[in-house]
Amino acid sequence: MTVGNQPTVAGLNQSLTSAAQQLRGTLQEIGNFTVQVQNLGTAGLEALGFTAGDAASFLQYAGYLSTLVGCYQGTVQQGGAGGTGATLFDFYNALSAVCAGG
Repeated sequence: MTVGNQPTVAGLNQSLTSAAQQLRGTLQEIGNFTVQVQNLGTAGLEALGFTAGDAASFLQYAGYLSTLVGCYQGTVQQGGAGGTGATLFDFYNALSAVCAGG
């Protein structure tokens, strides 16, 4: 007896495409958000009501998200160990073939 959904070529291809498209969309959204936040800067965040400390923390956390976007776009090194072996890899470009139509 088989339990659960059994994989098919079409189903696996659809899952791969869907996951790649969702990742691309999410990282594009994060990229847009972090650009907006960086443009505001500490002074802009404080003008909105953040304390100086909270504004600095907010920018730090947004920076973490921006780093993930950079890794995906191949503009930030990732991988390696002990300070060596890190590389640039453009996931956006590499996954473009499976993101077709999305």
